[in-house]
Amino acid sequence: MSVSRALQSFLLCATAFLFGSCQTANPGTRISQNPVMFQHLSPEHQVLVQQGRICEGMTKDGVFLAWGNPNTPPIAGQKDGISYEKWVYQAYRPVMMDTVTVGVGCGYHWHGTGIGSSTAYVPQEAAWVIFHNDLVTSWEKRVHTP
Repeated sequence: MSVSRALQSFLLCATAFLFGSCQTANPGTRISQNPVMFQHLSPEHQVLVQQGRICEGMTKDGVFLAWGNPNTPPIAGQKDGISYEKWVYQAYRPVMMDTVTVGVGCGYHWHGTGIGSSTAYVPQEAAWVIFHNDLVTSWEKRVHTP
């Protein structure tokens, strides 16, 4: 197997793992799977969750139903003597990579060299939510343009 083929195989496996571990569910799916959790939200928060939106004062359950679980473990911290919890959501940005196929010979068979490209996916922070006493106190969702 050439270096390029090995690299392509690795990248395909890595990409499949990344996408396989990503959440594909949407708010509607999470709501239907957790109807009691949804019913405990205020009517205003129910409307936002159905739209995949969050707001200050929303519970962790509301954020979970709207956005799903964070991609990383929650981060606990303290600022000005007040404990908080931060949820971080990641998106994967495509990055083009150049690849080089190295010539390999075996007996009378020789496979030449070549140049190509492949795509890797790099995680980046796309959104975060800060909770104080299990309620949203601040959040940010970045809009990424390719």
